[in-house]
Amino acid sequence: MTPRQKIQAARTALVLDQPFFGTLALRLKVVEDVGCGTAWTDGASMGYDPDFVMRLTHDEVVGVIAHEVMHAACGHMWRR
Repeated sequence: MTPRQKIQAARTALVLDQPFFGTLALRLKVVEDVGCGTAWTDGASMGYDPDFVMRLTHDEVVGVIAHEVMHAACGHMWRR
């Protein structure tokens, strides 16, 4: 499974199991960002390091996406 496929599977799981987080996750454009180290969001996109994603289990990827979604939902990008 490729990193992008792992991200897609995790977003699908969020839609089916946690619709609140899943709906918000579908609004973020997914961007591969080699070298960023982990994952990030700017409120419109969610970037991920493919090496980081490959080291995670499915449940951990789901958690990372939910974490990034909540950064966007809470407006952390605009609080600076």
